[in-house]
Amino acid sequence: MDTLLHNPVADMYGPNFLLLYGVVIIATLLLCGRLVQDPTKNQPLPLIPAEPDPYKIAYLRSQAKGIAHLVLFNLVQQGYLQVSGQTISKIPSHPDTSNLEPIEQQVLEKFSEPATAKTSLLLATQCVQSFCIAYQEQLNDEQLLYAGKWQIWNVKVGLIGAMLILSLGGYKLLIALDKGRYNVSFLIVMGVCSIIYLLWFVSKHHSPLSHLGKRYLQQLQTTFAQLIKKARYHIPSLFDYNLLIAIFGVEALAGTSYDSYYKAFFPPTYSVRISSRTTSRSSNRSSGSSSGGSSCSSGSSGCSSYSSSLCSSGSSGDSSCSSGSSCGSSCGGGCGGCGGGD
Repeated sequence: MDTLLHNPVADMYGPNFLLLYGVVIIATLLLCGRLVQDPTKNQPLPLIPAEPDPYKIAYLRSQAKGIAHLVLFNLVQQGYLQVSGQTISKIPSHPDTSNLEPIEQQVLEKFSEPATAKTSLLLATQCVQSFCIAYQEQLNDEQLLYAGKWQIWNVKVGLIGAMLILSLGGYKLLIALDKGRYNVSFLIVMGVCSIIYLLWFVSKHHSPLSHLGKRYLQQLQTTFAQLIKKARYHIPSLFDYNLLIAIFGVEALAGTSYDSYYKAFFPPTYSVRISSRTTSRSSNRSSGSSSGGSSCSSGSSGCSSYSSSLCSSGSSGDSSCSSGSSCGSSCGGGCGGCGGGD
């Protein structure tokens, strides 16, 4: 008992112990940080197959939601569903469903009546859950997803570290109280804050993807980056469209022939339009004032470009276009001549 109450740690002067305690806390946090690292960090990337499975990639990118998006878009492409504004509905005279994949048939059967895009996606996500298990197992085997056992290990590491910090700090706290010393606020703050941080660090939400999975998805996006341009300026095949959505998401359909599908999920809001107009007007005004308050505002080197931008903004900008033209001519003798254009 005497050894418990009198030893180098128990008899250590308060400030010195706080210094030692701080070193122990930092060392514990650093050690735990190394132990919870993703084991796939240094693994080589798997090869990209000649014909990647879009459904497998969609699950890697967005899990069940990604597959649901792909199924809905497939049904739209093949003429089973149609998009009207923010609503997705079944086409009454759709083709025979015998050619559809089981996952597509199951989703199509759920469309008894028109539904909003978000509701349709929620419905499809529920339908594809059972089909996701196979893709999840494949990706887990390839260590592209963050395994549950790694998270369990992280929590164990955190608990051991927290026990170490709590034991040392709690022991010194009891000794101090036993000796009638109550100026222990720093000790309590250091112990409590470090334990809370450590437990948060090891249990915080990790991405569903492992480090290897993130790098593999980036490699896919780099390899198939040309699909974005192909979808906007050409007519891709059904497979290319599927691969585009699987790798880049529905956002990649913006500006393509399936722009309506993109807008069904990402509708332009009134506030965004107002904000955009306000920003555009502010930009024009500020640029105008920066060049002497004229429409030559894009700078002495930008008169011609400004003129073309106004002309290309649409037929509604006729007056601006003519103003820009005069600007262009005036710029030949100096942009000061455009001052009256505003």
